Amino acid sequence: MLDNPKNTFELMKALEAALPFEVELTPEVIESLRKEKPALVVESRQSVSGLSYFGNEGGIMCHIVPKDSPGNPIIISITHVRMSGKHLLARDVFKYQKHRVKKLKKQIGA
Repeated sequence: MLDNPKNTFELMKALEAALPFEVELTPEVIESLRKEKPALVVESRQSVSGLSYFGNEGGIMCHIVPKDSPGNPIIISITHVRMSGKHLLARDVFKYQKHRVKKLKKQIGA
């Protein structure tokens, strides 16, 4: 299992209580979204309106509804967004991201 169930549940609970919160999409995510959905206007700064958990396949997922494209919701792993260091949960999110990426790399042998 990639995620520690207890820690992940606690982080999810804290993040859900903080909804909505802002994140920054990584340049790679923006480029990928623009290729997949050329008509979608993608700004780097987005607001997370919901969360879900996709297990080992996706981990914690952020639900984002772009302001200019409300009919095109984005569901993306929290490992592909950046949270402002000023946010109370930023340290916990970074710790989760770092742990998950390390486990994924180990899993694929990178």
